[in-house]
Amino acid sequence: MSRPGILKLCFIALFCSLSYSACALKLTDFMEFQQHMQGGPAKNMLVTQPDAASAACADTLPDWPLALLDVVEQALCNNPKTSEVWATARAQAEQVGVQRANYLPKVNLVSGISKIHNEVTNSRFSFLDQDNRILSRAHSLRLTWLVADFGQRSAKMSQAEALLDAANAIHDAALQEVFISAAQAYFDHLSTQAMLGAFEESEKVAKESLAAATAKFKAGVGLLTDQLQAQTAYAQARLERTKAEGDVNNAHGTLASAMGVVANTRFTVKSRSDQLEKTDFVTTADQMIQEAIESHPSIIAAKAKLRASKENIQAVSAEGLPTLSFNAEISRTDQLGQSQLAGIPASDVYTDNSSVGLQVNVPLFEGFARKHQVQSAEAELQVRAAEVKRVTQQVTLDVWKSYHALISERESLRAAEELVANSKEAFAVAQGRYNAGVGNIIELLNAQNAWSNAKQQNIKSLSAWRTARLKLAASMGRVGLWAIAEP
Repeated sequence: MSRPGILKLCFIALFCSLSYSACALKLTDFMEFQQHMQGGPAKNMLVTQPDAASAACADTLPDWPLALLDVVEQALCNNPKTSEVWATARAQAEQVGVQRANYLPKVNLVSGISKIHNEVTNSRFSFLDQDNRILSRAHSLRLTWLVADFGQRSAKMSQAEALLDAANAIHDAALQEVFISAAQAYFDHLSTQAMLGAFEESEKVAKESLAAATAKFKAGVGLLTDQLQAQTAYAQARLERTKAEGDVNNAHGTLASAMGVVANTRFTVKSRSDQLEKTDFVTTADQMIQEAIESHPSIIAAKAKLRASKENIQAVSAEGLPTLSFNAEISRTDQLGQSQLAGIPASDVYTDNSSVGLQVNVPLFEGFARKHQVQSAEAELQVRAAEVKRVTQQVTLDVWKSYHALISERESLRAAEELVANSKEAFAVAQGRYNAGVGNIIELLNAQNAWSNAKQQNIKSLSAWRTARLKLAASMGRVGLWAIAEP
């Protein structure tokens, strides 16, 4: 076999093996991307049962009363922010594949065909006239492989991977933000419902007090002023109950928006016990701050961007260094109907060419552009370093505040629960005294208001405790149903 034929076979074999390697490499990139996307805290958000993570997003809300899991699933499925950050992370994962492809050779195939009409007229010797109609075909296959570049590809590859880590962390942070918003809207809805129930109960008690005062007045053993005061208290209770109904409707619209549906969507929310959720994840403030520094998505993203900036400096510096490339090419040109000499019939000419070699590219002068590019990359590194410090300080401050807020709200909730028990007992005594004729209406209404206010304060304290708990989990970057589910 001729030398061009052997070179052609080697070239085809090399191309096929490299094509297979490229496909395998692409699959490796995809698998690594999946590991990146599944390696953050967000992967455990909905994992409360074996099949919870694989549940498909529903087009409509379920018919049953919504639990917290249903609310969060709808929010994560429908919120446009989650789709945006997911697409951004996917785009960055493809950039990793782009940089990895720089390690593979580039193969170009050029093929062309043309018709040439060449007419030559000699004014002195007419026998030298020519009228050539040539069909030209040219085909070439060229391989270019960058063999050495003094770390430029490696630096760009590491930079792309660091940016993928940052995109993955930002994706986790966005998921947690949507999770927190949905959970907060869910708990706010529960609080407004509980507040409405408290006002309805207060209205019922006020109505009973009014009935007792009215009966006494009609029997001639009570005063008109007692009846009027009881009637005023009943009217006030009705007014507060009406306002509470409006708050429930507002909370309904807010929760619908958090789930990504229109505000007038009809649904009900599953009632939740007043039993406090677990706080197993709460340790000491120092331990929680250290854990947040290690695992918070915002800090992870900032550190990943810092690594990307460091790699960018290496990549920019390496672009000014020499490169070594391997080149190989085979080509064939056919000239059909070409006349070599006047008076000789036209013939077909076939030309085969092949070449193999190494090429060195040495940048000598770029107008000082490389120097400025390196300085710009170094300035970007300083920006990213400052960002890491700023984000770390903010996260630790949020953990510190949320930790102490949770402790404070827990003590407030205990005091509110005790206040409800005491005020309820005091109202029962005042009501008994009034019905027995040894108490007055002022004593009864005061006890009634104190009990109503205590119930409202207890509901607010429970809501504030749950909010503080959510904020603590969010400040640590550890959001999930495990952190807010009932025991």
